Amino acid sequence: MITRETKLNAVIGFPLDHTLSPALHNQIYQDNGLDVALLAFANPDAKALVDSIRALSIGLTAVTMPHKLAVIPYMDEVDEMARKIKAVNTIVNRDGKLYGYNTDISGVRRALATTELKDKNVLLIGAGGVARTIACQIEISGGRALYLNRTLADARILADEFGGQAVKSANKLKAEDIDVVINATPVGMYPNVDQSPLSENLLRANQTVMDVIYNPIQTKLLRQAQTAGAKTVFGLEMFVGQALEQVKLWQGKEVLDRNYIKFLEALI
Repeated sequence: MITRETKLNAVIGFPLDHTLSPALHNQIYQDNGLDVALLAFANPDAKALVDSIRALSIGLTAVTMPHKLAVIPYMDEVDEMARKIKAVNTIVNRDGKLYGYNTDISGVRRALATTELKDKNVLLIGAGGVARTIACQIEISGGRALYLNRTLADARILADEFGGQAVKSANKLKAEDIDVVINATPVGMYPNVDQSPLSENLLRANQTVMDVIYNPIQTKLLRQAQTAGAKTVFGLEMFVGQALEQVKLWQGKEVLDRNYIKFLEALI
């Protein structure tokens, strides 16, 4: 129950019609006895949103598309990993000073915990903020990244910064040359659930296929992968992992995972 003592947290982005951040965070707060409510603030103006964080003394802010890069100039301090990735998805307000972090990488590590990346060919689709995080993790893990993006120049930027190579077209690829596929684009997200970012002829058994999208839980890409006999990784794994890390940074202590994937599955 919200009272005069209830503190305010936020998720910012544009649009936010289908975000599950309020549901997940508020359940985490309830489970940990925190008198806090997280609300969604949708606005295309990143600076206006950051100004609101200061004005309203918002403690923790989750940042989503398209503001992960745009908020960086307005931070007082930015964590080393967030600077490397050039994406902030978490803002912690400590006594009026705003600290920017990237917890998406914790979510990626959780989602790929049982997937070997070292010396593997990893096809990464997309070149936005989430793709940059995944590209960083591929580099850290010793994988060989193949970047596929509708704008080749953006794929080349990832290759320059994190290693690997940009691919001009999916037609240049063969299924047998790909060990891991990761979709970091919104293609296939609700309501466009019949779309897939990749042709099924590039999927095969013994691959691992991950989609960062969590609504729907099983995207068309993941259905195609299952049909091909590939191992699939759902976006909810990453989503829950990054949220738990956000609360940990804000509270300064570990937060238990109380089967939040099952909780979210019931909402989708």
